[in-house]
Amino acid sequence: MKIWRAPGSRRFLMRLPCDLPAGKLDTVQVCGRLGNMRITKAHAGFTLVELMVVIAILAVLLGISSPLLFSYMNSGDIVKCRANIDQLAKLGIKYGQDMATRNLLPTSGMADDEDTEEMNESQGWWLALGPELDSTVLPSDRKHKMKLATIFHCPGDHRATVKDGTLMEASERSVSYVSWTDGSEDEDNPNSQIRTLGKKHLDMLPWLSDGNPEIGKSVTSLKDFKSMVIPALNRHSRTIMVAYASGVVQQFEIEDEEQVDAAKLFHKINPEKLIPTKKRKGR
Repeated sequence: MKIWRAPGSRRFLMRLPCDLPAGKLDTVQVCGRLGNMRITKAHAGFTLVELMVVIAILAVLLGISSPLLFSYMNSGDIVKCRANIDQLAKLGIKYGQDMATRNLLPTSGMADDEDTEEMNESQGWWLALGPELDSTVLPSDRKHKMKLATIFHCPGDHRATVKDGTLMEASERSVSYVSWTDGSEDEDNPNSQIRTLGKKHLDMLPWLSDGNPEIGKSVTSLKDFKSMVIPALNRHSRTIMVAYASGVVQQFEIEDEEQVDAAKLFHKINPEKLIPTKKRKGR
């Protein structure tokens, strides 16, 4: 019986029961009392089957975790968006307490304030509300943009790139909320400001909501709702945030499997039909 050293190895010794010719020990036939047995040199690494099993396990784990991660991110956007619109509702109340704008809420399409030559408030409600914040940077003239805090922007709105905690250039793409109005300030202007004095149902009169603003336009009908608010349903799990003229904020959710009925959702947000279904014409 001889002792063989495996090629390339300093530690591994093998005792064999019979004489074998010198050579590689990759694969040898062993004889003797042990019977016929095949010895194969082991190779490091994974086999194809093992790799496929690992990939399959990773795919399953990814499939399980992705919906949870997406849901977590969406829930964060909803919380932040609600906090934003809640702050805007409070600013609206502050706006309505000022002497020059007492009992009014700003709207896109309202009459321009002639005392502010550097901007045209009729273009967007945010231009009238922005100065209520100390952080707002007013434009030097009408060629430049007002700079606003990011509470005017929903984190689920990707139409513009906005960094949280910075000032953003105010525009219809960076601002994530649209104004609604019953046109009560000026009968000749359907987009005029909301007059809150003497109204009994302010908690049912929508003022701001998620949406894609359009210059000089507020939601004054179902048609406006479809064009400005419905596109915002894809921001955070088919949820729409709404601030009412009283300052109350509500969120309206649509189940994933539910078909979006724009008219039904419009009347759910606007239960007293204070915003008419059809657009009123100015006199």
